[in-house]
Amino acid sequence: MGESENQPVDLSRFLLDDFGYCWINGESKGYFPWEGEFELTRDGKPGQKFSIAIKAINTGGPLRLLRAQIESEASKPFHKRIEDFSLSLRVGQKLLSFDTYQTNAHKKEDPHIDKSTLDRAEKARLAALLESLAARVDLDALAAGSVEKFNSSLDAVRTELKPIGAFAKSFTLHFDANAHIDAAWLWREKETIEVCHNTFNSVLNMMDARPDFTYTQSAAAYYDWMERYYPEVFSRIQQRVKDGRWEVVGGMWVEPDCNLPSGESWMRHLLYSTRYFLKKLGAKVKIGWNPDSFGYNWNMPQFYSNAGIDAFVTQKMGWSENNIFPYHAFWWEAPDGSRVLCYFPFDYVNAIDEPFRTIDQLRQFEANTGFRKMLILFGVGDHGGGPSNEMLERIDHLKTLDVFPTIEYGTAAGYIDWLRKNNLSNLPVWKDELYLEYHQGTYTTQAKMKEWNRRSEVLMTNAEKFSTISTMFGGTYNRNDLEEAWRKVLFNQFHDLLPGSGIRENYIDAAEKYKAVEEIGSFELRKSFNQIARQINTASAKSGAPVLVFNSLGWERSEIGVLQLPEGDNTEYAIYDAAGKEVSSQVVPKGKYSREMLFEADHVPACGYKVFTLRKQKPSTAASALASSHTALENEYFRVTIDPDSGWVKSIVDKRNGREILKGYGGEVQLLEDRPKAWDAWNIGLTGVKFPTRLRKIEVSESGPLRTTLRVVRDYLKPGVRKDPPTPDYPSSFFTQDIMLYKGIDRVDFKSDVDWWEEKTMIKVAFPVTVQDTAATYEIPYGTIRRSTQMRTRWDSAKVEVPAQRWADLSQGDYGVSLLNKSKYGYDIRGSVIRLSLLRSP
Repeated sequence: MGESENQPVDLSRFLLDDFGYCWINGESKGYFPWEGEFELTRDGKPGQKFSIAIKAINTGGPLRLLRAQIESEASKPFHKRIEDFSLSLRVGQKLLSFDTYQTNAHKKEDPHIDKSTLDRAEKARLAALLESLAARVDLDALAAGSVEKFNSSLDAVRTELKPIGAFAKSFTLHFDANAHIDAAWLWREKETIEVCHNTFNSVLNMMDARPDFTYTQSAAAYYDWMERYYPEVFSRIQQRVKDGRWEVVGGMWVEPDCNLPSGESWMRHLLYSTRYFLKKLGAKVKIGWNPDSFGYNWNMPQFYSNAGIDAFVTQKMGWSENNIFPYHAFWWEAPDGSRVLCYFPFDYVNAIDEPFRTIDQLRQFEANTGFRKMLILFGVGDHGGGPSNEMLERIDHLKTLDVFPTIEYGTAAGYIDWLRKNNLSNLPVWKDELYLEYHQGTYTTQAKMKEWNRRSEVLMTNAEKFSTISTMFGGTYNRNDLEEAWRKVLFNQFHDLLPGSGIRENYIDAAEKYKAVEEIGSFELRKSFNQIARQINTASAKSGAPVLVFNSLGWERSEIGVLQLPEGDNTEYAIYDAAGKEVSSQVVPKGKYSREMLFEADHVPACGYKVFTLRKQKPSTAASALASSHTALENEYFRVTIDPDSGWVKSIVDKRNGREILKGYGGEVQLLEDRPKAWDAWNIGLTGVKFPTRLRKIEVSESGPLRTTLRVVRDYLKPGVRKDPPTPDYPSSFFTQDIMLYKGIDRVDFKSDVDWWEEKTMIKVAFPVTVQDTAATYEIPYGTIRRSTQMRTRWDSAKVEVPAQRWADLSQGDYGVSLLNKSKYGYDIRGSVIRLSLLRSP
């Protein structure tokens, strides 16, 4: 080892994406996230050998060994000098280049666009100078062991690097410390509270030690935790916000999924969070902040603008698999014309581990935007941690390099303000959703979570509406409890909870929150109904029990009402409207001991009610256009026919318009092999294999004057699977599909119950229709969007699965077909085939 004899020897700056474990000579040195430094020996000897083992782990992305260096204590200064000089040369070479390629997490493309405003001739002159200087470094001396001669050549070259160093200083890296903290992902919420406490406490201590240090943090829930559980930390945060050194961003309760929450949920996120920040911290949020969600709905600029937020920051679009998003700074325009200024950094955590990679991104950013100042987010993320003193020391060291951009610390708002001082009139405008070409499985994974979310959103919206209406009649609006329930809904919309990408324990915790939401929402709704009901004249029901039907929608509605009858009561009942006219009814069993009465509830006014009377008497025989047989259903609007051999719907005839709706089997439940290359809970990986199910029976399960139902029962055993005797072919999963028609309702209902025990399989239901258009319309939060059905461009082809709220529609002229859903979010429409994703099991 020469000079290293009797010196400590280290495995220095071992850098790995994203964590690992180290053993030296069989002895465990423990866990390290991203970067580790391990002592090999305290007393190095020439010829000494070491056995080094690294177990590297990346939970979803590509495994990358970024750096590994073995050095003695004495050699470290020399190694560092060479490393810094080499980095200076590479920085100069990159910033002086005319490269126009762009990269993201998956690919590299060259759009051959360079918006740089720098003089190209001057760049070429400096590049030639740099090349000549690099050639003067005496590498032969180094190879011959003449360190002194090598150092002399290095010193001479460094002296002449000053013009290139000055050129590099015309670029600026604006460093913004932050901590991306996942509210619940591979850990539970209760652990995240401690993550926040430890991260925030560390940041506050750094602020005490460094008067120029600033920090950026989103998510009102995290501040609320500190206020409740660690008031002393919260008090310090309040002071630093007041000092202008702690920046509050986001304006949301957590960093939610941005496709699945309803429009009303978006309003609640923004309302509760911006109000909390203003009241508790005196902070008015101006920047939307969601760096890690799985795509962003097109109405977000409108939502943000109405909440006083005029900018948006994310890096997630850099994860798209098929296309590189074309912009890093642009205007994002909603359907109504609202705009926010968008900035897309390349990373959101650990952005200083590879300085040259940052410089490469800076050159990409300059070519893409023409700007030479770039915002860099740094700090350990996901499980918190945030910035460290070591990171700050590393950044400060970069300032000492011969060739490196100007470095400044600051906030995101400081950078956005700088952007606005430039001429932004020619900035690109994006008039579309920000669709992430990755992680589309999150629209469907954890189906129960999606069901709870939709049910809770509907319940809480109705509770809000009728609580407000009840105050007009002496009722009370229980703001505290309603807000408590809403906050639970909002927390569960976090981008690793609602999408289904967290650990099992998180869904147990989420279920407890939803139960509390159900309790609060149902209580407030019943209380409001009762208060309103006390003011309603029910004199028309004097000969029976009054029944009130409320309509929560903003338009008049005719629907089939459902009334729960007393348990164990076999009395016959009839139901009458306020004019004393009997309305059609039908009693159906619900479980072993209970029954429900279906009845016609026509013309119930918007956000209003209608009075009916329930009487103990035999109902009259009602005339009905409903009819059913073993393979067909019919009402005044549709005739539905089932293929007896397959059990799929082979025809739906629109009787009013005299046209067939289907052009193939409809309601077909498709079992598709689903094997993603990575991120199983997030990504869809359809292989093209379609598994067959077996038809067991078709039966009329319900027939009456208001509703008739055909039940189709199927089962499934994966082909090639054989179980132990004596039941080698017994099914592993079971399907019951009820197909329903109603009197007076122009809708065909499909209700599916699945007893599901499969893996690596996705279920879709398909409807090939006789309507065709180049685009389909989908509901998004408080709006709609048109998406191509033809897949003629690579951008359209990448949309293998798209998110929607409650419906998607394919229309041709004045005729169309809509597929509604109760709690599903993933659609795909190709040509004239509408498919809805029901389940997936990674």
